[in-house]
Amino acid sequence: MAVAGTAQVAQAASASDASPSADAPGACATPTFADGLAQNVFSADSTTWVRGEAWVQVPGVDSDRDGIPDRVHIDITRPAETANPSCGYKAPVIFEASPYFANLGPNANWSVDHEIGDPPATRPAQMPFMIRNTSPIISNDFNTAWLPRGFAVVHADSLGTGWSTGCATDGASNETLGVKAVIDWLNGRATAYTSVDGNTTVPDPDWTTGKVGMMGTSYNGTLPIAAATTGVEGLDAIVPISPVVSYYDYYRTNGMVRGPGGFQGEDSDVLADVVNTRRSAATGWQPDPSVCRPVIQDITANIDRASGDYTSFWNDRNLMNDVDKIHAAVLLAHGDNDNNVMTRQAAEFYDAIKQLGVPHEFYFHQGGHGGSPPDVMVNRWFTRYLYGVQNGVEKLPKSYVVREANACPPRQTPVVGDQSNTATLTVADSGQLTLGLTATIPITASNGTVTTTTRLISKIPDSRHIVLASAVATAAGQRVADGASVSLACGSANPTPYAEWPDPTAAPATLDFTAGAPAIGGLTFQPGSGTTETLTDNAMVTATTSMNAASSNVRLLYQTPALTQNVRLSGTPWLSLWMSFSKPKANLTGVLVDYPPTGSPTILSRGWLDPENRDSPATTEAITPGQYHRMHFDLQAKDAVILAGHRIGIMILSSDNEHTIRPAPGTQLTMDLARSTVQLPVVGGAAALAAAIGAGSPAAQVDAARVSVDRMGLPVTVANQLRLALIDASRKVGTPAACTALSDFQGQVFDLAGSPNATVTLDQAQRLMSVSQVGTQLGCSDPGGKTVYLPDETYLTATPAAAQVDLMEFAETIEGFGLDQGVTADLTNRAWTVAGLVTGRAPAACASLQTLLHTVARTQLTTQQRATLDARTPRLDAELSC
Repeated sequence: MAVAGTAQVAQAASASDASPSADAPGACATPTFADGLAQNVFSADSTTWVRGEAWVQVPGVDSDRDGIPDRVHIDITRPAETANPSCGYKAPVIFEASPYFANLGPNANWSVDHEIGDPPATRPAQMPFMIRNTSPIISNDFNTAWLPRGFAVVHADSLGTGWSTGCATDGASNETLGVKAVIDWLNGRATAYTSVDGNTTVPDPDWTTGKVGMMGTSYNGTLPIAAATTGVEGLDAIVPISPVVSYYDYYRTNGMVRGPGGFQGEDSDVLADVVNTRRSAATGWQPDPSVCRPVIQDITANIDRASGDYTSFWNDRNLMNDVDKIHAAVLLAHGDNDNNVMTRQAAEFYDAIKQLGVPHEFYFHQGGHGGSPPDVMVNRWFTRYLYGVQNGVEKLPKSYVVREANACPPRQTPVVGDQSNTATLTVADSGQLTLGLTATIPITASNGTVTTTTRLISKIPDSRHIVLASAVATAAGQRVADGASVSLACGSANPTPYAEWPDPTAAPATLDFTAGAPAIGGLTFQPGSGTTETLTDNAMVTATTSMNAASSNVRLLYQTPALTQNVRLSGTPWLSLWMSFSKPKANLTGVLVDYPPTGSPTILSRGWLDPENRDSPATTEAITPGQYHRMHFDLQAKDAVILAGHRIGIMILSSDNEHTIRPAPGTQLTMDLARSTVQLPVVGGAAALAAAIGAGSPAAQVDAARVSVDRMGLPVTVANQLRLALIDASRKVGTPAACTALSDFQGQVFDLAGSPNATVTLDQAQRLMSVSQVGTQLGCSDPGGKTVYLPDETYLTATPAAAQVDLMEFAETIEGFGLDQGVTADLTNRAWTVAGLVTGRAPAACASLQTLLHTVARTQLTTQQRATLDARTPRLDAELSC
């Protein structure tokens, strides 16, 4: 549609243009609610809806650099009642913004087949593609669902796309401010025009209450969070589905250049090219990709595919920086198996929202990218926070996880009496079912055969009845038989409610590695093997191939024994590996795998780390080949039930064919098993996992540690001392004194390893730390497990064990500086003192850490030495919750 013809259509955005069918007296619908849900009482006939478009000016934003403030193109669809003065009706708004409405071009991705740190200088040029005309109608998303409930729906072409001006920047602040401007206009605080470049304004929207809810998937789910981080008044609820909250974490992870699943080589400039659909006056407002070419070139110049470091470019695209400004109620949705926008994005955002006390719910399904919550959840959310109906949603469970079909909890009730041709069923206990979810109903035919059908539960009037969306058993002779079970089958329509996410009963359980390479090693609660194992990188071998191989030099693989009972993971798995590398640059990948008794294993989660960014994504620290370093990194957040009979596997790779840069084969990675662990977020904690893998009773685990002491080759007096301490602890298991005995044993280990004439090596000390898991099982101390987000895009898990390991290695690093013997002894003794105080989270640990750091600050160190220690300080503070 030509721009000259848009002004008349745009006027429909004001209240002065009414639909003729809405003028008749008595034609006014009013919002109606039942069971806390908005009902379909407004017209579903699209010919009665009032439609229009407008261009909202974005104050202070000129992202296309033409000297003119950017404008956001919007369309508006609203019930006829909003344009009928006799109705006096004002509607809340469902708002979706997107850069995708005008179409997407083909990806012109970067090559990933090159040495790490040496990317190609250029990528292929973006090929021309067809642009969809978004004037006057941008989209019809959400119209049929929300107009009949009395909402208006607004869509927006994000800046630089469709009929909006400006340029797409892949998440920079101009896009955020563009969306905010629309909300401001809906609340009378911004100016809108009738055309893309004209001066005729659109009247303020007196047809709306100004209360706005945003919803969308992927980029369309990111923009609601972006708008919410401005704290804009009027945005009262958001439903982000598979959103990005940090563009760095979409294209990088822990310092590593990484591609989202299925889009290897995509980067921020690629996506800006893909959505570059804007028009310009120079072409008579036809599509003109040249306008934003300089902006995209600037993006290319700043993404830095060589180092992968977190820089100011990525900081400008990190919504977590302003998450504390959010007041809009958040109903978050994400796929547990989303390989595009990783679950880490949802987990970190949701954790922040919880800590802020913002109203929140989390729908976590078993699918991949996308996947809206059930309509009943969204309706209840918008009814509460846009209509203001006190429907009690804030008192409901906060987490809704779509459970695996083979781990589905029973939610069923028997039918009472034979029933036919009815939408209302009499049942024994309707409380076992849930309003708005989908029931499975057995139907018995006249010949006695039984089939099943499904119906939405539209009402639960009392404890003995449910009302279905339509009648069942309608054919001759059919019935729902007395005693037949009406149930909720697990699936996307029927999530399982939990109090919160991660599950409040989940706690970290730490496992050690036992040797097995090139075949398969073990995961155990007993002290790990005192040896090293090596893999040789080959990026052409996929993770799937590696996890299926009985023997391979490309990966290291470790498995638990077959589980004797189901194990549910809920939260973020972490790897803490002590590794060396044969080259200065390498990839590092961790994979969590579910191994069934027969058939193909399943990848549950992956994680990545650039070893040069081992302490911070923002800081590159050189790797000296052959030198060991701590590699502490997260895998993607997960909620999964691993069934009895299955094995939990951890696979260590270098390059990940599907996600990382793919260098030439040959880089060797060596892992010290004695100083490496995996931490899993297990519902029921270490005790549940220990029971499932047959680790034995706590006393038996202590006895196993005693056997390990005998095999460590320690000096006789030291071995006897530790052996006696473990025998004492084993005898006291079952009494409160066991905790003291275990704590005393750990204290002895620290003293022996940290003394000037150490008789226990760090390898041996860390192997013996496995005994701390017995204390965790006995409830001796808080296992920790809090996930911490630091401003430089660092994530870590704060546990006493992690703090102890890092403090021990802090001391080890100082010893390697070659300082004056007295200075070294003073600093390392202080570090060991802090480590010893960590057990049980002694409050003195933080004070002792500060004393240590002040002492370090007064010590004469080289610039590199100080930088090495400074990089670890935020991690220590966070791990100790100081």
